[in-house]
Amino acid sequence: MAGQQFQYDDSGNTFFYFLTSFVGLIVIPATYYLWPRDQNAEQLRLKSLRRVHGRCLWYRLRLMKSQQSIVPTLKKAALLFGWAVFLLLAYKVSKLDREYQEYNPYEVLHLEAGASVAEIKKQYRVLSLKHHPDKGGDEAMFMKLAKAYSALTNEEARDNWEKYGNPDGPRVTSFGIALPAWIVDQKNSMLVLLVYGLAFMVILPVVVGTWWYRSIRYSGDQILINTTQLFMHFMYKTPTMNMKRLVMVLTAAFEFDPRSNKEAIIRPTDNIEVPQLIRELGNINVKKKEPPFCYPYSLKARVLLLTHLARMDVSENIEEGKHSQTPLKCQHLILLDNSRPTTSLQAIY
Repeated sequence: MAGQQFQYDDSGNTFFYFLTSFVGLIVIPATYYLWPRDQNAEQLRLKSLRRVHGRCLWYRLRLMKSQQSIVPTLKKAALLFGWAVFLLLAYKVSKLDREYQEYNPYEVLHLEAGASVAEIKKQYRVLSLKHHPDKGGDEAMFMKLAKAYSALTNEEARDNWEKYGNPDGPRVTSFGIALPAWIVDQKNSMLVLLVYGLAFMVILPVVVGTWWYRSIRYSGDQILINTTQLFMHFMYKTPTMNMKRLVMVLTAAFEFDPRSNKEAIIRPTDNIEVPQLIRELGNINVKKKEPPFCYPYSLKARVLLLTHLARMDVSENIEEGKHSQTPLKCQHLILLDNSRPTTSLQAIY
């Protein structure tokens, strides 16, 4: 009965097949999802604002910042490097010699499959005379010819070849493991254990945990779950809210809160500029203590929205905050009725 034998890849050939497949499974999907588009979301947003804010200083600065971003270049460089490694490995694999070849005595004797016994004997005589060691031939080749001849003319050898693929009968079954032998070498055990622990006990949990934390915070529309719940609460509480109430609910979104959104910035100058704008706008009840409308971030967001609709002259800090800190999902409302700002304010008040 044939035995079984497991062995690591001493030559490295099997490992190259595994490595090529592994790199390909990473590079191909990554190229589809990460290759920079002609225009990213920020550039598309700025393009939609060009008609109204094309001459504003903040617009020119934001446009310049988006064009100078190095992230798309880094993505391209990383993907191109990955493809270079993948193609190099594929070329290496294509040049590897086949280690496991099916034994075929007809090929050894240079005969077509199904040749008659007479043809086999005739061809064997010709080749054996040519490769006989006593006549200066190759002894190894002569032994191969003798083995092939026996496999095709001896009944027992032929039966073994047809059943087991080998004239000598069943042989040890060898299973190759696509890992180089140095990985299991005792000298490298600590290094391999360190890399394994770092990859699966540190890097993998951190990556998965970060992705999971971000994914559970946002809905399918990339809106914070807390904001969605807040909107649903006030929609059920006040199904027929007026425009003034609607603006209050909108600007209470957690996207405006620096604790939930890093892009939302609270500046020291807000303590001076925001109260001044509240006095100029009027009709903003700062004494209303209903949360979250009384929170500083919500009050500031409401002031930014109303000053935008009123076309008020504001400082550069406020002008930049009206756009850079406003969630993308609110842009259509912020730009609502740009041609008739007075009517919009009348509707709110």
